[in-house]
Amino acid sequence: MDRHNMIKCSSVLILMTTAITTLLESSCGGHIINSIDDSHYTSDGHLLDSIGEVFKSVEPTSIDFYVEVSGSMNGFFRANRATAFKTDVWAIVSNFGSPGVSVLSNSGTQATKYTGDQFRNKMNSGGFVSTAETQVPAMLESILSKLDYENGAVAVLISDMKYSPVGNKALPVLLQQYATDIRNIVGKYPGSAFSLVGAYSEYLDVKGNVACERSPYYYLVVGKDVCVAKIRNCITIILSDRGNYLDNIEIGFDYKRPAYGFGVPDNVIQLDDEPTFYNYDVSYSDTCKVVLNLDLSDFRWLITSDEDVLRDNFKVKAVYGSEIEVGKIDININNHNEKKLERLAVVSVELKLWNMPMDADVIEWTLAHPEYSVTDTFMQIQNAAAESDLTGSFSLANFIQGVFQAVQNHWNQEPNRILISKSN
Repeated sequence: MDRHNMIKCSSVLILMTTAITTLLESSCGGHIINSIDDSHYTSDGHLLDSIGEVFKSVEPTSIDFYVEVSGSMNGFFRANRATAFKTDVWAIVSNFGSPGVSVLSNSGTQATKYTGDQFRNKMNSGGFVSTAETQVPAMLESILSKLDYENGAVAVLISDMKYSPVGNKALPVLLQQYATDIRNIVGKYPGSAFSLVGAYSEYLDVKGNVACERSPYYYLVVGKDVCVAKIRNCITIILSDRGNYLDNIEIGFDYKRPAYGFGVPDNVIQLDDEPTFYNYDVSYSDTCKVVLNLDLSDFRWLITSDEDVLRDNFKVKAVYGSEIEVGKIDININNHNEKKLERLAVVSVELKLWNMPMDADVIEWTLAHPEYSVTDTFMQIQNAAAESDLTGSFSLANFIQGVFQAVQNHWNQEPNRILISKSN
């Protein structure tokens, strides 16, 4: 081959190589969404991490109701007088098919089980008015010792939760030791979870007159956390529908992660169903927006009833230096989803990102859970100074402290990630 033809062939080869390179760059290089080579994503923007297990409530295998009868409970049980306590307790017990109710007496160590109708008749007629003392540790031990919570059984104790060993001269000492006693009991049942749901009712004096319009009492739900969450939701919905819900606090839960998805973004495009967004066009707008939809249906109600609490527990950051902030938060709740006693609580959180210094960035977000946080009203109630205070719950703070000393709440600390890219 002569020199002319060799040059001609070389030129053709160069042109072909250039064309192939251009084609490859346009078909591959232009789709490198993960241009920062973040280790959690493939080059084309697919998440490599496992999303992880989400927290989802489960129907319990069985449910047992216990009701405390003692002197401090008498105002809820007055003969032939209507109270919100009687109305709500029956609404809740009968909602689960009236499985029967065990009435705790003899300082909480003995239980007599009644059918649903037997219990209602005796409750309405004042048959549970008592002079017995309230021994919460004994009641709790009695319930937990019989509860097969590891296999999905749940128990509900209905009580004013006032610890009152009547006539005991060592009462001040016993109260100081109360939290420790509760810790020691709960500590024998690892894996148990507790949701304390507060409610209001009229409290009547011996003549049947209203001594207190809104006196607190509680539904202590005990079992495995996913089963407790299901029953907590049902009880709280019934109380809320009637305007008698106070607050709740729960202990021993592993909230894992919330299920989540995405709403309509702005100035970015979602990649399939991935937590990845591309085509962030800074020439169009300096800011892009991603809408994160969190399913918090089975989480503690406080986190969806108070936006400030939600903001305090939602943490977000941009790993590679972009500016980011949480914008508008919309909380959408339906406690009768599909016309059933079923809670649907979806929180939409705007994540606004701007001033991206690189061609891509990764948003990390986590959701913690309010443990000791309660409403101001509930804080006052649980710190009542005397048992005679009908607007408060004497010694309840000690009980809560004791349970927290035995079991704690947990959640997945590994952040969730969202990739934002300028690549188109």
